[in-house]
Amino acid sequence: MTETLQNLLKQSIIYNLSMCSLENFHTCFLAWLGQNYSKEFVHIISGKLYGDNTNIKIDTQVNYGKSNILDLQIQIQDGDNTEYIIIENKLKSFPTDEQLTRYQECFQHQKAEFILLSFAPKLNISTGWRYMSYTELAEKMSGAFSYKNEYDKNLIEDYINVIKTISNAFPADSTYTYDFYEINSLDEIGLKDIYVKYRTSELTDYIRENVNRDDWYIGYSFHNKKGTIDLFKDFENPAFKMGLQIEGSQYRYCLITQQGDSSEEARKNRENIARELLANGYWFCNTYNTERGRLYTDFCGYNPDFIYRYFTLDKHFGKESLKDVLYERIVEQIQNDMNNLDKNIDAISKIVSENIQ
Repeated sequence: MTETLQNLLKQSIIYNLSMCSLENFHTCFLAWLGQNYSKEFVHIISGKLYGDNTNIKIDTQVNYGKSNILDLQIQIQDGDNTEYIIIENKLKSFPTDEQLTRYQECFQHQKAEFILLSFAPKLNISTGWRYMSYTELAEKMSGAFSYKNEYDKNLIEDYINVIKTISNAFPADSTYTYDFYEINSLDEIGLKDIYVKYRTSELTDYIRENVNRDDWYIGYSFHNKKGTIDLFKDFENPAFKMGLQIEGSQYRYCLITQQGDSSEEARKNRENIARELLANGYWFCNTYNTERGRLYTDFCGYNPDFIYRYFTLDKHFGKESLKDVLYERIVEQIQNDMNNLDKNIDAISKIVSENIQ
């Protein structure tokens, strides 16, 4: 972030207050906006216009059971007609499809519109949900209000300027390179996490589209400020899985055996299988000979059932840094490894059966 941009945000009371509780602040500010300028707010959000006799009620953190807490609920009563607008506000995390589906089910007998609001660029989201960026929100808010007083005018204009400034800090276009851990302006305003999550999601989708393998699970998660992409193939033996994992700079070959079993016998079986696969060139190719780990002698791992070895993406592809690694090269590596597994799957299954009863 440039010094000018940094100073601009620091001078804003709205920005400084928002940093106390980023996601909750934005939800509460929008609720205040809706309560004081209900018809303008609903028009901004939904594009619909309502008359003076319409009753609009705004609520935050609405509970529909332990697992369903809605960020923002707008209830609109127009004569005998009642409808809802549900806004899920995501700044520091992404919703799962399962979470969004649960929210929809709370209104299966009601007329309802569902909106996902985020600073991140457009996402692939569940059917029935509409994506709205904070950039779009800011644009629609500009000049939309008949202000009640100068105080409200200053607050709302400050808020619009803040979300425009933050939105502009997000890179507009993908580079299709593994560059999203590079330091950028989002580090300074506490929003790097959601950018890494967004780009991890983007790379996962790119892998799904280009690998096109229904026999592999491909998904992602987020741990310790890093995105984790999992690619796993199930075997006939339900106690065994093997696959790939990308986390930070590491490209991992991994196994999961005897799930949930952290006993000494299970750990030995895991490492025996891994050693045989490595020795025969079936898996763990081009990986580092890691120092003795906490759980395994020649492999990395964590409890209760995960074992892996890795190489780093930049060094493997002969690049100076991760930002020079193309998505295309990552997919080529994944396809080669999947093909290698297909070619040796019978031999791999035999090794597994000899070590797991």
